[in-house]
Amino acid sequence: MLKKGHVCKRSLKCNDKETPPVFSWSSSPYLPTKDYLVNSRVNHGITCSGILPAVYKRFAQGSGIGVISDENRTSFFNVHSQHIHEEYKYSTDIALLQEIASYEELDSKIDIMSDARHGWRKNAKDTSVVCIGEKTHKVISCEHVTKTMDPVSQRHERLRTEKIFNYLHENDVTVNVHCHDRNLSINKYVRENTEAINQNDVWHCVKSVKSALKKVSTGSKFSEGKTWSF
Repeated sequence: MLKKGHVCKRSLKCNDKETPPVFSWSSSPYLPTKDYLVNSRVNHGITCSGILPAVYKRFAQGSGIGVISDENRTSFFNVHSQHIHEEYKYSTDIALLQEIASYEELDSKIDIMSDARHGWRKNAKDTSVVCIGEKTHKVISCEHVTKTMDPVSQRHERLRTEKIFNYLHENDVTVNVHCHDRNLSINKYVRENTEAINQNDVWHCVKSVKSALKKVSTGSKFSEGKTWSF
């Protein structure tokens, strides 16, 4: 038995004949590119899920289902990423046009919302900032930055937000209202460098209301009427 990634391949012989023929059998069909279908499907899942290579190897080796080589995964990614980029550009271009068409005044002025996804909570190795249209809620831009591009992770969200505004400007689109999660550096950037109205989303505005109300509505009997009131 021979393993090729997640494929099992065997050579079978017939012992009933004087010159036994050899039949080669594999657990996965081939693609027109001569690649195994199952390996390509797993490569596709690895690429699109964002799983780390070390995590994939640990899971595959622990479950005994075989492991695709680094060279195979790199080769697949180099080809696959080109198609992903083309689909991303087509999708975001259509989403931007649909967002513009959702307003009564067709003056290319839209409202947007943005948020960042960090690689991990503190000192993140990378950040993706996603911008969606307020009307359609479709992604009109997604900008990615790593610590190789900028070593200070605290600047990542602002830098990518700035690039989103530049992207919209290059497409002759003006931002009317920009809503985000109360990042102070973005508040400053939008206020000082753009003509957009800066807004913070509702959840971040009201999340402190509960603790604020608790301070004025609870306490010891001795402090009633002083620090809190029934």
